[in-house]
Amino acid sequence: MEWRGPVALVALLAIGVGGGFAASAQTRGGSIGAGVPSPVPAQAPEMPVEAPKPPTPDPDDPALEPDIAMKPATLGTGKFEITFPAPVGWTTNASASNEWKWKKPGTSNNTYVMRIEQINSQDITIEDAINIRIERLREEQDDVFIVDRGAETLEYTYRSNEGNARHSFMRWLDLDASGQADVEIVVHGRERDVAGTQDLIRRVGDGMQGAGGGPVG
Repeated sequence: MEWRGPVALVALLAIGVGGGFAASAQTRGGSIGAGVPSPVPAQAPEMPVEAPKPPTPDPDDPALEPDIAMKPATLGTGKFEITFPAPVGWTTNASASNEWKWKKPGTSNNTYVMRIEQINSQDITIEDAINIRIERLREEQDDVFIVDRGAETLEYTYRSNEGNARHSFMRWLDLDASGQADVEIVVHGRERDVAGTQDLIRRVGDGMQGAGGGPVG
């Protein structure tokens, strides 16, 4: 009777293999779907990244050169009067009661321009004025990059509303040493204008005086 053990074992193994195959076949049969296959959405799809667009080509006007001719100019009245050197031949446009723009006649838009604003009534320090300007730039303009920040100056690049790459210099002055900013100067230009715009804002700022005729604070 010793042969019954192996025979029984073989029979049980055969039953087990057959049962497993049958169960597997039932599982496969139940998992097959009907209809036309379709893509399955990803669990966390990533939005496509749009390639950055190149800047709009600059106007081909000649670059602003350093050491252009300047002459004395006066803005404001009474205690708000300021005098400073301004470019000879440039036209002045009052964009507000306390803000003026200078532009060379005949130059295209998005070349170079200077703006001067009196901010006496705002009671704001130069440091705060710079902080506010940086915040506004990042909120309102595209591709803003702060090139350099000084105690009273700011240099930055950005993309204009027309898509042009712009390089700008700003300077704030405390003319009466009160601890508050009195004047804001900005010169915008193209990359080819950097030498000229940087020289222009330096000369205007260094030569600016308040109503008392004293030196820049």
